[in-house]
Amino acid sequence: MHRILFILSLVVSNASAHDGETSQPFERPHTHEDLEGHAHVGWDSSYFSEGRDGLDGDSLWSTSFELAWEHLSAGVWYGISPDQNYDELQLSLALSQSFGDVEVYLGYTHLRFPFEDGHDNEIGAGLSWSGLPWEIKLSTDFYYSVDAEGFFGELALSREVELTEQLSLGVDGIFGMNQGYVSDGHDGANHFALRVGFEYALTDSWTLAAHSVYSWALDRKDSAPGDDTLRDFFHGGLGLQWSF
Repeated sequence: MHRILFILSLVVSNASAHDGETSQPFERPHTHEDLEGHAHVGWDSSYFSEGRDGLDGDSLWSTSFELAWEHLSAGVWYGISPDQNYDELQLSLALSQSFGDVEVYLGYTHLRFPFEDGHDNEIGAGLSWSGLPWEIKLSTDFYYSVDAEGFFGELALSREVELTEQLSLGVDGIFGMNQGYVSDGHDGANHFALRVGFEYALTDSWTLAAHSVYSWALDRKDSAPGDDTLRDFFHGGLGLQWSF
């Protein structure tokens, strides 16, 4: 049961798996005045999801396509591991609204796991506030799994800096909490992660991205099978994005 909520941790999840903007398969929903689209392709050294090394050290290739107009956004994301029989398809739809420095969204995601012949449905909601000093953004995301009947939540602080006209740096600190979402894992404080990402604009439409993340497991329980892949570990990835 994975969900990766990025912009370029996906290209690289944003996603995961979920991760404040660390590893999301889709860009955080927000309002758009005109119709906009994004296509991503990327590689991650690990599938980082809910603070866990979801593929136990194996890598993941992913691709996605997103469209957004005014308050509505929709996307399709597909990930597959070249190292084991694992793939995942996500179909997402979200509504968003902004109130000055505050943006909120409500979303739905249908997940399918063709190799495992499984599926799940998730309801997600989030809020971000960009009114903090030094252009720091505070964001929170919660998502509910219908299959597991549980929640997972993330709180993140993010800062983006333009180093040159083409190169930008993003730094994120993410705290995650499990409440039945990873049904066989422990409930409560789950992980803390630090992410550093770079984006380089090749043209007005094409962007190259790279990111690295270190995650620390919190309150890991050896007696909980779902905590087997909850560990301290480093991972990274590369990706390419086309915007139109």
